[in-house]
Amino acid sequence: MAKKLTTSLTGFKERQCTMAIVLDIRSNRKDVTEYSVKARFTIDRRSYYYPIGGSYSKQEFSEICNVQKSKSPKYEEKKRLLDIVDKYKTMLINLNPGHELTLDAVRMVVEGKVTRETKESFIGIWEEIIHNLRTENNGARYTTAEPYETALNSFKRFLWKEDIKGFEVSIEYIKKWEDGMINGAIGPDGKKLKPVKSTTRGINMRQCRAVWNECRRRGYLLQTEYPFSNAKKGKVSIPAPSSRKDEYLDIARMTELYQVFVNKNYPDTWKKGYAERAHYALGLFLVQYLGNGFNLVDVAQLTYSQYYFDTERRAFKFYRKKTRGRSKNGGEVIIPITEPLQHILDDIAAPPKLNALVFPHILEGATHERDIRKRVSGENSNVQDRLIKICKDVLHWEVRPSGTWARHSFATNLTHAGVERSYIDEGMAHSQGQSVTDLYIAKYPLEKQIEYNSKLLNLNPTPAITKDDIKNMSKEEMANLLMELIEKR
Repeated sequence: MAKKLTTSLTGFKERQCTMAIVLDIRSNRKDVTEYSVKARFTIDRRSYYYPIGGSYSKQEFSEICNVQKSKSPKYEEKKRLLDIVDKYKTMLINLNPGHELTLDAVRMVVEGKVTRETKESFIGIWEEIIHNLRTENNGARYTTAEPYETALNSFKRFLWKEDIKGFEVSIEYIKKWEDGMINGAIGPDGKKLKPVKSTTRGINMRQCRAVWNECRRRGYLLQTEYPFSNAKKGKVSIPAPSSRKDEYLDIARMTELYQVFVNKNYPDTWKKGYAERAHYALGLFLVQYLGNGFNLVDVAQLTYSQYYFDTERRAFKFYRKKTRGRSKNGGEVIIPITEPLQHILDDIAAPPKLNALVFPHILEGATHERDIRKRVSGENSNVQDRLIKICKDVLHWEVRPSGTWARHSFATNLTHAGVERSYIDEGMAHSQGQSVTDLYIAKYPLEKQIEYNSKLLNLNPTPAITKDDIKNMSKEEMANLLMELIEKR
């Protein structure tokens, strides 16, 4: 009796799907002696076959399946087939965990092609991420969704000629998008699409990479070459964020801006009402700077909380929006109210009232995250435009600062003033490792915070010392001067 030949190399079962490597003998031709080797996926007695390379006779395939000796050439082929089994096993384990598998979903992840029944796609998952960020926690992460949406719009705009379906997104498509952002392209209306700045291009690419990684986490794109790498040739290199170390105003210039605010010495040539609007914008910029460099979105939602009254109106406490929910202390920030900051509050802030907004003019009653974002974005533009005009028309500077310069200036100027880094990090709500004890003990008492933040402006400059002054000094005065110089180093 002839020995039965093996036509299937058993694979695995993942949920309700059974996978095996088989010799596909489904042929009506009588003269066929060799058959293709395929991966077979079976769900509910329905099977899907996918060619994986190689063709053999029944005898040869059976020998490959049963070979045991590692030195045999057939063993190498068996090892190749077993590696394919492991690859598909990983692929199906990661495909929509917690849900039943379908042959259409299996076909899509194996071939990287969309089917009529399949609802998910690369673009679809991108849009899903945007939707989730906008709606989760009552829109608390609405702002985070914007870079994803901007990147998706760019992706669609520059690749409008490409009919991208399902997960048919190759490295060539990403490179075409990159080339379009670098060199520009022709849009669907025949007009020229302008090149994109390196910083924006980097942001767009990072959002795309996050979407790509999410697709792979769900089991898609596993067979598609990963397109991103700054080290490997032939991959898409994501531009690093540009250095912004020079985007700050030193203490001397910040002091000059503060004096402009105090003295209100704006040009008479400005249109009626513009001086008042510029004054308010300058005040907000200085509030950001003196308020630990906090962003305007936090300025807009700052309130006269109970903490403000508990400290006898000497400090604000809020939770930084950007790090809220991501840091151990919830992004808590304490802002000491120095004399210059109090002067600005007295001029442009609303009267203190428990839980009332400090600067209600910014939001004008907006409560939904979308509307808040719109109002803050508009006010940011106002602050920048009016600040640039003050720098040009009043101080005759050529710099063009924006609201973000306030944050950079706070960190840079305190660093240059010799303030310890841990205070700056804490004041800016940068993430730090904390013990349970840290949650209950204030690391920097309010008096120390006020002392440090008072270094942000130089309102009492030391008079210049002449040679005659030094000649007329007593030994005690000379010693005191030397001690002051040592302390300032």
